[in-house]
Amino acid sequence: MRSFLLENRYTVIFLILWFLVARIAPGLLYVLLPLGIILLRRIDHWQDILFGFIMVLVLSDNLGGLPSMAVMKSAKSVYILTLALVLLADQARMQPLAKIFGLFLPFFVYAFFPIIASEVPFVAMEKTLSYALLFLVVPNYVLYNFRLYGWPFFRNLCWFLIFILLSQKLLPFIGDAEAFYVVGRFRGYFGNPNGMAIFTYLTFVLFGVVKYLRPGMFSRVETIFIYAVLIYYLVTCGARTSLMASLMFVFFIQFFRISVWLGLISFVAFIGISELLTSNLPAVITALGLHDYLRVDTLSDGSGRYVAWNYVWDQINNHGYFLFGAGFENEYVIMFKAYRYLSQLGHEGGAHNSYLTFWLNVGIVGLILFFRSFLLIFIKASKNTSIALAVLCSVLFSVLYESWLTASLNPYTILLLVVLTIMSEEEIIGTVGAGEKPVAEAEAAPVGPPLILPAR
Repeated sequence: MRSFLLENRYTVIFLILWFLVARIAPGLLYVLLPLGIILLRRIDHWQDILFGFIMVLVLSDNLGGLPSMAVMKSAKSVYILTLALVLLADQARMQPLAKIFGLFLPFFVYAFFPIIASEVPFVAMEKTLSYALLFLVVPNYVLYNFRLYGWPFFRNLCWFLIFILLSQKLLPFIGDAEAFYVVGRFRGYFGNPNGMAIFTYLTFVLFGVVKYLRPGMFSRVETIFIYAVLIYYLVTCGARTSLMASLMFVFFIQFFRISVWLGLISFVAFIGISELLTSNLPAVITALGLHDYLRVDTLSDGSGRYVAWNYVWDQINNHGYFLFGAGFENEYVIMFKAYRYLSQLGHEGGAHNSYLTFWLNVGIVGLILFFRSFLLIFIKASKNTSIALAVLCSVLFSVLYESWLTASLNPYTILLLVVLTIMSEEEIIGTVGAGEKPVAEAEAAPVGPPLILPAR
């Protein structure tokens, strides 16, 4: 961690500057963010551009505790638009482009048509465009960073995500300490503890993939430290879904390594016995002494998710959303209208299910188009590495209970896109095992160009 902070001190300096501007003069951030991207581009600090985007998305997820960060909710749109413009201007140097966007192109083209039925067409248009831009921008920036820095880029990325998680411990000293907790559960930068758990889970998957593909990238001590941080946050934030998804990821790696069919059978078996596991989970959790962290008292009611699922399913079948939906943001509009009704039934929030959210937004046609592309990218990745199918099973489980996959400018979907890029792009996955440096040499190697370069 220390060497990462020293080598990437300019990343930290930029983030602190953005943080201070957001607190003192929020309006200036709309100018500072694009100017920062242009400056970093000029001096070839491309990994800092991507790290900055992740941090902006993390801060935009904050709903309290850091009220001055509210500006990030709109400033992140400026950030991704600037990233898209830079990609357009520099597409010659980024050739060949990443292939993920092309696989999802049929879905993105279709997704604009349901907007015709939207109650908020301008917002729906913005959400659809930002979702498409995310799938266009992120894989290409990841691929280009790999071309510049190689595998040490992913090493730096993993350390940066750990840095984000650990820096949350400073938050109670910056603002009102109680504002960073929800019913005794620490939420840190994120809107709620479940959000922090999803971020931790996806960081766990990203680190697991990098470690699996390049075992020598991290020393034994570093590996233990990183896993300790991730497990700590997964357990203490009290989010059962993300903890279970992480365990599934680790569990299914072993099965898919032996045989694809064994992994698939194990996945089906896991789904089949999930109800039996759930019914005995309170006793197991209590016996392990984790009843306070994992909230045994909420297991029986499913934390209100089943209430939301039943309501959404009724909307899909009886209110004209089955085939085509009504555009991105439709789920939010519907759930907001029913807020009081659902609150009385014990539910607050959205649909908590990415499949149902997609269905409400873009209908079954859009749902099929999206997951057709989603499965294709994993099938392609599985031809390169068996760990791809473990990631797939884990993600399919996670999005069953959360809607994070349906949103673009959150701090979660971007991490999945990074993982998909690593596993599916031949330029990256094709170098696995070729000329791998031990961790000591990797640390000594330069991770990027100097801060100031001569003008070109």
